[in-house]
Amino acid sequence: MPKVSVLVPTYKPKELHLSESLESLRGQTETDWECIICDEPTDTDTHALILDYMVDERFKFYKNEKCLGIGGNWNRCFQKSSGEVIACLFQDDLWEPDYLETALKIFSEHQDVGLISMHHKYQYDDDLWTKEGYELVKEVQKELMPGAQPGREILEWWLKRNMHPNIIGEPPFVVLRRELMEKVGPFNENMPQFLDVEYWLRCLQHTNWYYEKKSHGAFRVHGDAASAKNNESGEGLYDRLTVFEQLIKALHGPLKKVAIKSRNRSVQDMIEKFLNRVKHGKGTSKKGSGQVVHFVLRHPIVVGVGFVKALAKKLR
Repeated sequence: MPKVSVLVPTYKPKELHLSESLESLRGQTETDWECIICDEPTDTDTHALILDYMVDERFKFYKNEKCLGIGGNWNRCFQKSSGEVIACLFQDDLWEPDYLETALKIFSEHQDVGLISMHHKYQYDDDLWTKEGYELVKEVQKELMPGAQPGREILEWWLKRNMHPNIIGEPPFVVLRRELMEKVGPFNENMPQFLDVEYWLRCLQHTNWYYEKKSHGAFRVHGDAASAKNNESGEGLYDRLTVFEQLIKALHGPLKKVAIKSRNRSVQDMIEKFLNRVKHGKGTSKKGSGQVVHFVLRHPIVVGVGFVKALAKKLR
């Protein structure tokens, strides 16, 4: 059994990007790992792109019989894995050579830590409007203290920021213990955009968190990335509503009250984003309409107050 399982979910990967990612894995100073590649069924022959890597028995390739989506493919990768430590490497991101070695050292020294966030750079391949969001992450991370921290304290701090931005990080730069993932369950396959944040929130209720402040790689930001496409289409705009509903049900006491206040502030923020999209003729994906109707029926006053505040802000 390898120490680390590296999950690589693929969907129409570009040969150069995928090769660079796998090379950053093959160049790791920690060598006791397996790489689980689960490929979505498309017209891209991903297996042909990685033939040079398949001579290494640590690389394992699986072709999905049907398209599973982002969360579904992450879950299948995990099901095929066997390591006690789980790391996810996307098809276009890059790790520094000491990435896995550093994570294993942290877990060895901090037995109460179940997930690690590895600081990293952002590599912008295109001039995208989403760049502003990633720059915000960099600014907020300056407020974070490096080292081990109680999960529920970080959860409370994050809720007071309305779960924005994603301070735990993108999946390629979060390393988890297998036992934690088995405890919190699979990724939510019905969320196109917010599923990583939803998962980190579940994790923080069960374990402590470690922030490694030294940079250990690069997250590539480009127009072909799933996150960029979902942002452009409005897909996942309302996933935050579902996450708040789940979180408020799971929490108790003072932390539950913090979550409710955060939910109410976030409703106004989402209404502002919706109005802005309508103003620019973008609209939103219909996929989240059921979430919105359900939420409005359950919380008409919260939505009404949020709408009034959002309109007042735009008229100022």
